Amino acid sequence: MSQHIHYDVSEGIATITIDRPEKRNALSYEMYDAIRDHAMEADADPSIGAIILTAVPGQFCAGTDLTELRDVAPGTKPEDREGHTDGRHWFFWECNTPVIAAVDGPAAGLGVELLTQCDLRIASTQARFSWIFVQRGLIPDTGAGTWLLPQIVGAQQAKRLVFSGEFIDAVEARDIGFLLDVVEPEQLQQAARELAKRVSTGSPYAIARAKSLLNWASSRGRDEHLHEHIKAMTECQTSEDHKEGVAAFLERRPARFTGR
Repeated sequence: MSQHIHYDVSEGIATITIDRPEKRNALSYEMYDAIRDHAMEADADPSIGAIILTAVPGQFCAGTDLTELRDVAPGTKPEDREGHTDGRHWFFWECNTPVIAAVDGPAAGLGVELLTQCDLRIASTQARFSWIFVQRGLIPDTGAGTWLLPQIVGAQQAKRLVFSGEFIDAVEARDIGFLLDVVEPEQLQQAARELAKRVSTGSPYAIARAKSLLNWASSRGRDEHLHEHIKAMTECQTSEDHKEGVAAFLERRPARFTGR
């Protein structure tokens, strides 16, 4: 694990915090691996209902630490780079647990790619966002900016952001649909925790299946989607969480879900 990545669990919410302000929270490979490992740790913990990705106040993430960039040898074939095509860099998108990003300050490059993979994003009025890659002769490095971003903000806005690499502020990011909400800096962490609590009150078993259906909806045809839908529905209807949800309703008490 990295000294610049902190992990905390409180009241069923896991918080991953980037803490390297002297480098504008630029991510070393060690830091990136620590974020992924903590995300997987939280997703495997049945007591955790939501994950918050955040950073120390005033910064979010300037992207990859450019001093650690690894050269790609001439003649490298795309098929030899399966680590970039097997989904391992999409750990927030892949995990069953809802992921909320709380952003205070600039987010660029890999930092904004990680945000794009989160389920929900809120930011302070100090936040700014840039898909800066073309200004470095690259494309969005995890593929989130070219696949997920158009689904979030629409193809035209995504092309503007990716082609230009320009920064947009939090209000504009909210207006085009990238952010759910914008709050004052001192309200950000509390707002993120309140949102995390709201989206983690339901059955973890059902939430995991709903997240998967929502994530894949735009890349499936209707018939394929309905096939996956009825599979997930059948699993839910035969789950312990469904029995508990019905019992809690009939007994007029809060449900005690176990994720099974």
